[in-house]
Amino acid sequence: MTKQEFVQQAHAAASRSSERSGMPVMVTVAQAALESNWGQSKLSQEANNYFGIKAHGKHGRIQMRTEECEQGKRVVVEAEFAKYPSLLDCIQCRDGILLRSATYAGARQMRGDEAGFIREIAKHWATDPKYAEKLQEVLSEVKGLVS
Repeated sequence: MTKQEFVQQAHAAASRSSERSGMPVMVTVAQAALESNWGQSKLSQEANNYFGIKAHGKHGRIQMRTEECEQGKRVVVEAEFAKYPSLLDCIQCRDGILLRSATYAGARQMRGDEAGFIREIAKHWATDPKYAEKLQEVLSEVKGLVS
């Protein structure tokens, strides 16, 4: 799948989910691209998990190795991730996490400001200290691919 094809599929699913959640569509697409390496990651291909969402609730599960940043150092750990039937299901779950979790209250308040929204979700979504900057860069690339 090309980046253009990924963006088209992710944009369609993010737009549908955003109708209910109000989450910024382009940031959702960019985050899915960043987290899944444009749909090429093993987690996205085997589990339709485009955001690195850890296993929770009644979702299916899949065990995989992942890199985390702990005390400034990259470490490889085994983790249990959620498994989804489709890209849309994954995006809807991600949007639900952002809508319901007190952790993301700041992000919800910034839905109308993409840069502010990115800064807020980056505080908790990933362990990478450069997550916000990376997501902003991918957002710029995604915007260039939307047709």
